[in-house]
Amino acid sequence: MQDSSYHRTEPAEPAEPKASPNTSPLYLALEAAASGLAVFPLAGKSPAIPKKRGGRGYKDASRDRSRITAMFTKAGKRATGYGIATGAASGVVVLDVDGPEAAAEAKRLGLTSGHVVKTGRERSGFHLYFALEPGVQVKSRDLSPGLELKAEGALVVGAGSLHPSGAYYQLVRDGKPSPAPPCLLEPPKALRGLSLTPREGSGGTPVVLDVAGPPIPEGGRNHELTRIAGRLHDGSRDLEALVRDLLEISTARCVPPLEAAEVSAIAKSISGKTPCKAAPTITPRVKAAVAYLRAVQHPVKGMAGATGWSVYRAGLAACSEVGQEHPEGVTLSLDVRSWAQRAGTSKAAVSRHVRRSPLMRIIKPGRGKKSATVLFVDPKAIGHKVRHSSTAGLGLEEKTSRSVSPSALLTTLERLRWGPGRIGKSKAALLHALAECSSPLSLAELASRLGRKPASLRAPLRWLIEAELLERVSRGVYALPSDFARRIEDARELGREPEADRLQIARHAGQRDAFALAWARGDVISKERRARRDRDRIRPEERHASGTVAELERVPEPAPALVAALREYLRPAPRLVDEGPSWLAATLWAYGRVQGKPTREAVAAALAVIECENKPIEKQSRGA
Repeated sequence: MQDSSYHRTEPAEPAEPKASPNTSPLYLALEAAASGLAVFPLAGKSPAIPKKRGGRGYKDASRDRSRITAMFTKAGKRATGYGIATGAASGVVVLDVDGPEAAAEAKRLGLTSGHVVKTGRERSGFHLYFALEPGVQVKSRDLSPGLELKAEGALVVGAGSLHPSGAYYQLVRDGKPSPAPPCLLEPPKALRGLSLTPREGSGGTPVVLDVAGPPIPEGGRNHELTRIAGRLHDGSRDLEALVRDLLEISTARCVPPLEAAEVSAIAKSISGKTPCKAAPTITPRVKAAVAYLRAVQHPVKGMAGATGWSVYRAGLAACSEVGQEHPEGVTLSLDVRSWAQRAGTSKAAVSRHVRRSPLMRIIKPGRGKKSATVLFVDPKAIGHKVRHSSTAGLGLEEKTSRSVSPSALLTTLERLRWGPGRIGKSKAALLHALAECSSPLSLAELASRLGRKPASLRAPLRWLIEAELLERVSRGVYALPSDFARRIEDARELGREPEADRLQIARHAGQRDAFALAWARGDVISKERRARRDRDRIRPEERHASGTVAELERVPEPAPALVAALREYLRPAPRLVDEGPSWLAATLWAYGRVQGKPTREAVAAALAVIECENKPIEKQSRGA
């Protein structure tokens, strides 16, 4: 094809593509994402997900298959095509050539590309794609009448999408985008970062803000600069420094720059508010503790064990971001909804496993808007019978991770959900064990890592092989296929897990808004206040004794061995007492801490003895 093919004055009308699975908007979008473009659904030339349904236009663009599938599922039949976010998000800029005069001007400037798309306009219109170097950002602007450069903060319609006129965007040159010529790039000065230095004596640390971010168009300049000012107002700079920094950002990013008086008004308004909190610093000790706890072998037995494994791993991932040091391990303060989203389970499951697991302990209950503080304890400190990976001949230093990062594939495996047609958490734990190693594992090695019997793994291994998520290298030896990450994403899409993730996030957002509204109205009260209110509701005539002390029956003294076993079990996790005598009796018997299963009454009597032992100590400490 000749270079002048994109500026013909009377191009031939392309035949309308036939509807087929291979030309569906979702298929085309996924194909574009596989080539490195960030895409999102369109209805004509507008975003298919409006703002009132949570859409953010080109800011929703993604290259993640599950994210793209979830967006098209939400858009439904409204999606008639897909958009491409230009600029650094996709690594390309697009020259929009509209009309014969613009085509002649593009030819005069020598602007040609190996990837050209014919638009659906009645006039001659083409999109010329140009590749950007990593880290380079270019502002969108008009080069001449009919010749527009689509870069940061802009979008173009992808090939194969339906134009509002009824025509389709046609790919006329299917090559790689040519490198962007110098005439399309901006001066290097606009690409520099700005080091925002705190005032002298403030004790703050310098904040580096990249002024080469997306351009801020007219209509959103005030809102965006207010948001940036809120981030900068951390107590490390005075009003004069804040105004100076905002003016520099406005000059570099706003199109056109905001007036100095309006920028000063924004800075003055923000400086009068309470400074924002700085992000928590993750110390080397926290990182080392999280790395150690990740390598501890965690038993994954049954549905409850697999869900507990997922909750524990999700908590460790959060510790690596916001964890704090503690003499006994690492502490995490995270709301239960965010934790449930990370683990791919429900809030109730997270609360239940945090209460029951001996490896986690609530050291400070949540109250109001404050989340509970959970301690991830060192297993050796409580005598828990778990092994580190290095003790089983499967050390992490010998079997290194695969090329994918833990934040990608391993995190996806930890978030797989239960449900019909889905992989589930038990099989996910098995795949996780294989994904952590760079070499195949035998059935015995897998069983050792998961703390299970080899015979119990045969059925899930057979299921995974039939689903083409696992390969049998030799007799009793298994490995992951080379394209395992893609197969996992396809399995998640078939099980509608991305849609389940999106619905859970939306549901939790509604619950947070409802709680914030109730908190503002004063409808949320503490447990102590609720107990006092319920007590005050008792009518005076009901407040009378139901018997005498002489009528009470003496409870038999519990066996000392039962009291000792119960005291030792409750020592690392005192809140387990809330589970009740029946549950504690079954747990003590299941863990082999007592000979034979004790009765509910015997455990209740042992709890009473332990409570009496603790009360004098509490009174003495309060008296002191």
